[in-house]
Amino acid sequence: MCSCSWSLVMKNSYNRIENRSMFLPICIRQVDSASDSWKLLLPGAAASFLWEDLGKRHLLELLVDGTETSESLKYDIDEVSDHQPIHVGGGCSRALRVTILKEDKMNVVKISDWMPESDPTALLGKSTPSLLSQISLNDSQQQLPATTESEFHVILELTELGMSVIDHTPEEILYFSVQSLLLAYSTGLGAGISRFKLRMHGLQIDNQLPLTPMPVLFRPQRVGEEMDYILKFSMTLQSNGLLDLCVYPYIGFSGPENFAFLINIHEPIIWRLHEMVRQVNFNRVYDTQSTAVSVDPIIQIGVLNMSEVRFKLSMAMSPSQRPRGVLGFWSSLMTALGNTENMPVRLNQRFCENVCMRQSTMISNAVSNIKKDLLGQPLQLLSGVDILGNASSALGHMSKSVAALSMDKKFIQSRQRQKNKGVEDLGDVIRDGGGALAKGLFRGVTGILTKPLEGAKTSGVEGFVQGVGKGIIGAAAQPVSGVLDLLSKTTEGANAMKMKIASAITSEEQLLRRRLPRVISGDNFLRPYNGYKAEGQVILQLAESGSFLGQVDLFKVRGKFALSDAYEDHFMLPKWKIVVVTHRRVMLLQQPSNIIAQRKFTPARDPCSVLWDVLWDDLVTMELTHGKKDQPKGLPSRLILYLRSKLAEVKEQARVIKCSRGTDQAIEIYSSIERATNTYGQKSSKEKLTDKVTKPYSPPLDGSDLEATPKVGVFNLSPQRVPTLIPSSSTFGSSST
Repeated sequence: MCSCSWSLVMKNSYNRIENRSMFLPICIRQVDSASDSWKLLLPGAAASFLWEDLGKRHLLELLVDGTETSESLKYDIDEVSDHQPIHVGGGCSRALRVTILKEDKMNVVKISDWMPESDPTALLGKSTPSLLSQISLNDSQQQLPATTESEFHVILELTELGMSVIDHTPEEILYFSVQSLLLAYSTGLGAGISRFKLRMHGLQIDNQLPLTPMPVLFRPQRVGEEMDYILKFSMTLQSNGLLDLCVYPYIGFSGPENFAFLINIHEPIIWRLHEMVRQVNFNRVYDTQSTAVSVDPIIQIGVLNMSEVRFKLSMAMSPSQRPRGVLGFWSSLMTALGNTENMPVRLNQRFCENVCMRQSTMISNAVSNIKKDLLGQPLQLLSGVDILGNASSALGHMSKSVAALSMDKKFIQSRQRQKNKGVEDLGDVIRDGGGALAKGLFRGVTGILTKPLEGAKTSGVEGFVQGVGKGIIGAAAQPVSGVLDLLSKTTEGANAMKMKIASAITSEEQLLRRRLPRVISGDNFLRPYNGYKAEGQVILQLAESGSFLGQVDLFKVRGKFALSDAYEDHFMLPKWKIVVVTHRRVMLLQQPSNIIAQRKFTPARDPCSVLWDVLWDDLVTMELTHGKKDQPKGLPSRLILYLRSKLAEVKEQARVIKCSRGTDQAIEIYSSIERATNTYGQKSSKEKLTDKVTKPYSPPLDGSDLEATPKVGVFNLSPQRVPTLIPSSSTFGSSST
């Protein structure tokens, strides 16, 4: 018994049809197919094409949309050829030119318009084989102008160009600025040559998030003498009339020698940008229903010259402002090893001649070369790892885990607020680290007595037993957490001192914003930039408030109203006091005393102290009065705020604002407060509720903190989430102030 088997293999080649006509929509199908098998290709569109029936003739039938099927054209697209239009009686019966090319295993059919004035050498009813080089030569000859081209030059020079990036919350998160920008474009230089040049003297990207320790995200490092430029780009383009062939005789990119770009990334800006991108509706930018398929063109470069590019990367992790669960297992690793300081990154110089490849291949090669450059310098990358910063982050993470074991919500929340304070010197270490240790010891010891009593009050005997257990666990866990926090603050302070000393030795310039962040008030309206209001917003965000024992420096809470209040207005008063009006309250601030005697007050770096603040719910009425030294018929210089009676504050039922004599300042403050209360007060909030967006990715505050609890219907600046607060000596603002 014998058996045999056979199989029939029929090949269905893969083709791509490109409609390069400027105006004519084309219909295509396989010859002898059904009438409903026509496929429409709009001008500029492309589509894949396979034979529907392998048993029928392998011919492509096409016609211009709207014409009779009897006028259709038939082509064998399995053979490489260049089909010229046919002339009949001085006219042209076929106004389309069909060119078939072979690319790897795929046939490409290019359908283009026939231009009689530029095609004097068209053949009559003849199909001629053609290679890519021959087609390019023929097309370039066809595109030669009949007359001499006229030169055209455009030069644009800008002293400074700024662009503000505002997210959906809304809040300004980035500010781009370019200094001394030069753009030049020239065309009509002969042989289809055009040139484009770009040169800039300065480039900076600022991180505009409040209280960030890294206010400058990207900027060139300034070393030695002033440079003429920091970036220069030049490109020469030669047009040839082909959509799939781009010729660049020269592309050059250069920067000064021994020059580096500084990149400083604070983790919260990454998540804010990520959230902004998620909120963007890209359907508004481009039509997702388009039938056009992008063609992968051939890129031909005569000379490619790119100079070496150097970067210095610094990163600061902030796990308390990281969205929960976004990194999974890598979250702890990023916290422990993610901090870097001036990590050197170098992209090597590139010089190539006669480069010719597909655009996709060129992009892939460029990415591969960048990876090789980065992986080829592992020791340099490791030298930029911030050991002290990573140690501080790891100790802080361990302390957080131990604190969670105590199951003491007040202790965990108090530690979280303490963790948000930055450390810059030995004084901060003693204050923050010593305070954390003392608080851990105190709450651990007292918890043995207080926890059973609290449990007995809520759940009787069962609660008493649970309280004993919590007290014993807290007595062990809370002091350990305090010790770990002390070690974390100590290493953080040592790292800050090391950076200060290194900066002083190398005489590095302090990184300052080009301008202060834009003010967006409680109504969420975007208005033209106002420098005066920007200064007032920074004064509000840096304001310090004493938590207890008055205004003793050891117990000041920095940036207490930074994200709970939206700035509205501010006024500079005599004796170095400042009135700030927000959407939730009015407050009186005092400029730092050491600044008064030494140097001029700088809002961007000198935090003020909060003397008092009055919420709109606590304000009953206001009164304008004259001071003792005012003229009887002159303008009032006193504004009295009458408050609601409270058992704890019976003696303080009024606040007095002393304004400049002989001016209308008191009246202006009165009007500003009245305008804010009418807009954001309790009555208006109940009448009109509006949906506001909460700013993402900030750590939660103590829910019992009344200062951080927003009112319903009022502008919500994410009081539930507050970012890492910067030290009082940190630079927060701009070089222009």
